[in-house]
Amino acid sequence: YQRRAREAVVSTQSTGVFGATTSNGSLLIYDLRKSRVAPVLQLATNVSKSPTYTLAFNKRRAELLCTGDAKGAVKVWKLSDSLVSVVPGEDKMLSRIAASSYD
Repeated sequence: YQRRAREAVVSTQSTGVFGATTSNGSLLIYDLRKSRVAPVLQLATNVSKSPTYTLAFNKRRAELLCTGDAKGAVKVWKLSDSLVSVVPGEDKMLSRIAASSYD
C-alpha cells in the first residue's frame, strides 16, 4: 500500500484490530489475528480522495467507528461482528507479535 498513514487507532473492543487513515482518503482495518501485513478491509472515506485525518472507535458500541477528512466531513462506519469479537488468547498472541517485532 503506497500511501501514508495519517492516524492508527486500536479498537476499544478487540486489541487485535486497529484502523488507519490515509493520505488518499482510505480507511484501512487490520485484524492481526488474520494478517500482520495486509488490511482485512479497505474503504474509500470520500470520493475526492482528500486525506482522512482522524479515526475513533466508539467505546460504548464497539462495532461503530468514525472518520474525519480534510474537508470537514465526518462519517460513521459499522464493522462486522468478526472484527469486534474478542478471541480467547488474543493478548498472548499480541505479546508474541510485539516481541517478534524487535527481532
